[in-house]
Amino acid sequence: MHHTHRSSSCKPDVLLLTDALRDTPLTGIGRYVLELARGLRSHSGLGSVRFFAGRDWVSDPCRPFVPDITKDAATDARKGSEQIGRLQSLRKALPWRCLQDRISFGLKKISFWTKTRRGATPILHGPNYLLLPYDGPSVVTIHDLSFIHYPEYHPRERLILLDRELPQTLRQADHVLTDSEFVRREIIDILGVGEHRVSVTPLGVDPAFHPMPLERTRPTLKSFELEHGRYLLCVATREPRKNLARLLSAYSGLPAGLKSAFPLVLAGSGGWLTEDLERLIQPLESSGLVRRLGYVPEPSLPALVAGAGGLAMPSFYEGFGLPVLEAMACGVPVLTANRASLPEVAGDAALLVDPEDEQTIREGLERLLTDDRFRLTAKERGLKQAARFTWAECLDQTVRAYHQIPGQQASPPISQEPSPTSPGDLRAAP
Repeated sequence: MHHTHRSSSCKPDVLLLTDALRDTPLTGIGRYVLELARGLRSHSGLGSVRFFAGRDWVSDPCRPFVPDITKDAATDARKGSEQIGRLQSLRKALPWRCLQDRISFGLKKISFWTKTRRGATPILHGPNYLLLPYDGPSVVTIHDLSFIHYPEYHPRERLILLDRELPQTLRQADHVLTDSEFVRREIIDILGVGEHRVSVTPLGVDPAFHPMPLERTRPTLKSFELEHGRYLLCVATREPRKNLARLLSAYSGLPAGLKSAFPLVLAGSGGWLTEDLERLIQPLESSGLVRRLGYVPEPSLPALVAGAGGLAMPSFYEGFGLPVLEAMACGVPVLTANRASLPEVAGDAALLVDPEDEQTIREGLERLLTDDRFRLTAKERGLKQAARFTWAECLDQTVRAYHQIPGQQASPPISQEPSPTSPGDLRAAP
């Protein structure tokens, strides 16, 4: 993987793939790509930054995501959820989905190769697991390995795409970035990538997430018919990996008075494999104990989080767990799982529980909502822990990783010693 074309400039040029910004609604990975697209352009450690999505260059990938703040957040959420539902139904109804994906990705690769084979070769950064064929230096971000641990929780077409394309991506990449030290170890141990080729660039928390008094949250909460400090929040796509079924069962077992004082609010778009979840949600929803908000527009989310009495996120597996960080930044006590990257993100601020033990989750929820001493400590520690994670730091670490690629301007290493890569670093990828 030795490249002949290198930027002669002391500041590397970058070419960022921004397809994740076309997803509706914007996912966690979409948020990461948006922050990269915004921040890399103005970073003092880089030369030019260009963007590519679909089959062509993109002049301003951030433009569709300037928030349109309207007065009625609940109406926005409802409209957004209906639109997303229609799009998802349409996608599922399309025949030969896997074949279509294969043809589409093949055409994308041809188009990219045609448009980049001549001229300068900046560093190509694929921020969403996969790279496109490229003669120059390249970096890929692998956010987690849930597709290996929990393949049954992923759409079949995604698994087929990763199975076919990821081995080539790992051979091609000069450097691999990931969101947490936990996933870094997994990439080394499970995918067999050399230690010197993998760096952690922890995600950041948007400054919009901060503690808010009742007056600040009231306009947003009023539109959702919620009361400040009087609901338990869970922000997650409805998919099995998020462990919502066990959360719902544990919540059902709480004392009746506590449930009526703190209804469980589920924010996040519908995912897949949700039939079992539907059966659990419906009786709780009809009695008013569970509220489904669907996709919450980005401008409304900080107030929704800051107004919560607590956040519950007992996922089986997360590569990072951004909602945990956002809640802590708002001074909201958090219950999360003692698995994967979540203890790393939560630090000493959250209540960590075994995500497979329903009784432990139930006891944890009760403590989260009623133990005033714990709540105060969690708020103080959470604010301190969240302050350590900024998008500016994520961008700086990303740029330092670019500089580590052989042939680029030298820079202090992040934590590993850079060295040329070779396909021999890889075992067979999944």
